[in-house]
Amino acid sequence: MTTTMMLPVIASAASYAFSFKMAHQLSIGSFKSTKGTVTAKVSMSSWGGDDNFAIKIYERGFGNVTYKGKMTFYKSSEGSPYTSSNSNVTTGHTYGYEIWKTQNGKTIVGTGSLSY
Repeated sequence: MTTTMMLPVIASAASYAFSFKMAHQLSIGSFKSTKGTVTAKVSMSSWGGDDNFAIKIYERGFGNVTYKGKMTFYKSSEGSPYTSSNSNVTTGHTYGYEIWKTQNGKTIVGTGSLSY
């Protein structure tokens, strides 16, 4: 006689919250990827006069930094939250994220999250 025990498999996605108030560039930290895609969801309270901005992705390891792409957000009539994804990440690697926008001298303000 064989007895099989069924246990639920729980796959938890890593999610990291951030907030920003910036005029040009802001680093939002380094995180280890738990999946092959990263998604950013942001809520904007001020666009600072711009119609778009980007979160750039850099892989960090062994003393070098490699640009892996970006997630771009465009101002629209739909409003917040805005979502963008990137599939250039690999499970188990460490990535740094930076928010970039054009230099118009005005601050953008908002909150968001990165999820794997």
